[in-house]
Amino acid sequence: MKISFLRRYHFSAIVSLVLAIALLASPLRAQQPTPPKAAPPQEVATKAEPTFETLLSDDSYKLYGEVRGVGSLLTTGGAGEIVEPILKLANPGPEFNSVVDFLKKNAEALATCRLMFATWPARTDIPSMFVAIEFATPEEAAKFAPKLDKFLPTVMPPLPVPTEEKTEEEAKSPAVQPATEKNETAKPTASPKVIVESKGQAPIAAPDAPKPEPQPRFVLSHSGNLVFISDKSFKIEKLQSKTAGLLAENHNFRVARDRFSNESVFLFFNVALEDRTKPKPSPTVISEEEQARIQREAEAELESKIAEARAKEPNSNSVQVQVELDGQTTSTGTVTRGTLTIMPPSPTPTPTKEEAAQRVASNQIGSMLGLLGQGEPQWPDAIGAALGLNNDEYVVKAILIDGPNAKRLTIPFVPQLISGPAFVADAPSVLPDDIEVFVSASIDFSKTYSEMKKQAEVSARTASKRMPVGAKEQPDGFVEFEKKAGIKFSDDLLPVLGNELAVAASLKTMNSFGAFGIPAPPTTSSADSGNEQEQGKDAPIFLLAIRDRDAARRLMPRVFDGLGIGAANLLAQVERRGDSEIVNYAGVVSYAFIGNFLVLSDSATVRRVADANTNRQTLSSNNVFRTARHWQPRQTLGEVYVSPALMEGYQEQVRKQASTMDNEMRDFLMQLSPKSSAITYALSHDGLGTVHELHLPKNLILAMVAGTSAAMSAMKEGSPEMNEMIAMSVLQMIAGAETTFKSDKGNGSYGSMDQLIAENLVSKEVLDKYGYRFDLTTSGSGFEVTALPIEYGKTGKRSFFVDQTGVVRGDDHGGGPAGRSDKPVQ
Repeated sequence: MKISFLRRYHFSAIVSLVLAIALLASPLRAQQPTPPKAAPPQEVATKAEPTFETLLSDDSYKLYGEVRGVGSLLTTGGAGEIVEPILKLANPGPEFNSVVDFLKKNAEALATCRLMFATWPARTDIPSMFVAIEFATPEEAAKFAPKLDKFLPTVMPPLPVPTEEKTEEEAKSPAVQPATEKNETAKPTASPKVIVESKGQAPIAAPDAPKPEPQPRFVLSHSGNLVFISDKSFKIEKLQSKTAGLLAENHNFRVARDRFSNESVFLFFNVALEDRTKPKPSPTVISEEEQARIQREAEAELESKIAEARAKEPNSNSVQVQVELDGQTTSTGTVTRGTLTIMPPSPTPTPTKEEAAQRVASNQIGSMLGLLGQGEPQWPDAIGAALGLNNDEYVVKAILIDGPNAKRLTIPFVPQLISGPAFVADAPSVLPDDIEVFVSASIDFSKTYSEMKKQAEVSARTASKRMPVGAKEQPDGFVEFEKKAGIKFSDDLLPVLGNELAVAASLKTMNSFGAFGIPAPPTTSSADSGNEQEQGKDAPIFLLAIRDRDAARRLMPRVFDGLGIGAANLLAQVERRGDSEIVNYAGVVSYAFIGNFLVLSDSATVRRVADANTNRQTLSSNNVFRTARHWQPRQTLGEVYVSPALMEGYQEQVRKQASTMDNEMRDFLMQLSPKSSAITYALSHDGLGTVHELHLPKNLILAMVAGTSAAMSAMKEGSPEMNEMIAMSVLQMIAGAETTFKSDKGNGSYGSMDQLIAENLVSKEVLDKYGYRFDLTTSGSGFEVTALPIEYGKTGKRSFFVDQTGVVRGDDHGGGPAGRSDKPVQ
């Protein structure tokens, strides 16, 4: 089946995290070092054996992790269930299989063990990779160490010693003896071997030098009840520091570790720890006068290029000059230079009034929202994360521990979006009960506006420095909005807003943005349905909490003026829908005040929301929605809900493709629980840090891992299924190439396959490599491309078709061609 690798990779990354347990028997070279000399009796009596709590100082490693109950993870579920489809379907290779077999065979010995690993060293005198396994007693550690010593070289043998190969000239030339006091001139000898002369005896040839031993990749050692694996020999004392405390006593570490003390896998990333392994370069200081001179020269050069470009065109007013600016950062600032691109005028159709209004509004909103994420991101001091299994869900948790004066952010690393107070989401009491994707967040709009305004001023100053001489400075989006609307953000607009901002959408809408890549169950097309409720299901819904409905109602026409679509006020149509008043702006946008919210969408969708509120068929009354959120704290800073329709869409896809699916893949998917569950996420703050928690249905994750594993196996083996996937991608590539050729070299006409290849728009190697034959025919108004398996059943079963619409269609035609009447493929 075709499942996008990149989209599923976000989910399958959990596999990599869980398989960190394999690090205890990862493909590392084991070597037992010489046992240390016995310490004097008085030292033995006073020196304590190392533990996880006393091993590392808090200035040693930036990344630390623990795996608890190592031996049970592969036998009692969790990681074992994820490993199963990888073993069956992905053909992962002998090393992976050996690691899993070793862990299973030694599950009892490792049942209660903890594994600790640390990497990304912040100092140069410690190993780059350090692993420690904690056993119950020193005797168990000593007993298990030889097993690792025997096993580890089998999954990654020692590094071979590189041999110095002689050049052809060196091989032909005789060896040269070095000059001595008696023989100042070096003379060639017949053999490179060392000759030993003994008085009264014949010369004796020295034996060949012994071959160097292969270099081990890792060192295995143990102390007390701990077994260590590292990339080089070390002393335990070096893992600590005289100038820093223990990691276990670090405040941020304790906060994260204590919060996730019951999870199977724990990670800690010490973001604020300074990396002292790399020397800091001494910057070359450039004076402000020199920087200003360079800047003036760059601007003058840019102005000259623009003037020359316009002079070459007969109609200079219609020529578009695109300037791409890049900055070279110095110790005192940024020196800007420009790259010119001359674009000939291209005729564009005259937009309708509605299209022009939408374009103006989109540009205006984009100029303001585009400030989010700009500037210096706010990094937390530390991040703790954990992975666990809760009944039928995989649970991913994280806590971001910020500094004392840090801003409380809704989205990590987006410094302008400031969280409001904790709240109980009210938007579900307004939205229809069949909403499939729901996102809600508490926003402090006053602080957010202040931060965005600061960033707008910074961006304006930066733009003015990069602007060519004489160019008109553009005001920031907020200033332009207030000028058009005749109102002030801080005085008029912000006081009427609450804190809750929510967005709701269908899976179909989210898939159009590439959010999931898994189709929802088939529903009646809104275009073909006369049902008004069905027609309002595809458009996204935006909800904004309102404190003062009357004031907000009076401000809305001004807001449209500020967005540059004030003419729409003259075309506004008002209708009553139950208890709600809906305002429709000539197809541009519709809105209504429903409950405590301003609801914006298209007219059909706003009507559907109003009807759901009147009939009390809202999302908050949906039992599935309420059950899915049972684990969340009562008050949150934000949440996400994806309905079970996502899993149902996946199951529907499996049923459709069962007949053409690999038998092992089909059998594995069919044995999964048919129960469909929701995906839920919550954001909160516990006073110590921002807490993120994500719950993922286990059967959905296993199905995605299985699909990824099967696709990886198919890619390795060049299976018919993989050839079909590639053929579909090639057809999409050809369709895109035709569009490009028509608008450029083709002068309005589509090109032949040879022309596309000559223009490097299509790769001939791809056309010939994957078991399909591609035939292209063109006409004045379009083109058609077919893809047929070269050997039906062996290189592929399905045939495919695409034309100027860009929709790839296909089915199993027994090796015959597909056509326009075939269904679209996924």
